[in-house]
Amino acid sequence: MIKGSCLCGQIKFEITGDVVLSRYCHCVNCRKFSGTAQAAWGLAQASEFTHNATGENIGGFDTGSGSLRRFCTGCGSPLWFEPTDLPAYVGIALGAIDEGNPTPPQMHVWTQSSPLWEEIADRLPQHLNHP
Repeated sequence: MIKGSCLCGQIKFEITGDVVLSRYCHCVNCRKFSGTAQAAWGLAQASEFTHNATGENIGGFDTGSGSLRRFCTGCGSPLWFEPTDLPAYVGIALGAIDEGNPTPPQMHVWTQSSPLWEEIADRLPQHLNHP
């Protein structure tokens, strides 16, 4: 079982399966959503994902590029995204996980969007866009 929450604790989620295909994403949407040079994401089966968010405490932003980003309206924490082209999955912000062991990131994607000041110092595979 994997459990996660937002910074203020208002929104909690659980995943009964695994979080897989984890990656560091450097695309503009992820950089802006996370507020840093990259965002660590993994995928969970939507059928194995539950949350306590309501219309009042969960915000959504349609990126216009195929995903609905979800965040806490109280503290602003990025939590998950819902890819419109892969409705069987939910993208999980790895930083929001409190308990459990998701697959660690295995690659960097959208490195062509990395800011000039960023240096990728690990040896993970790097992809200019999404492989």
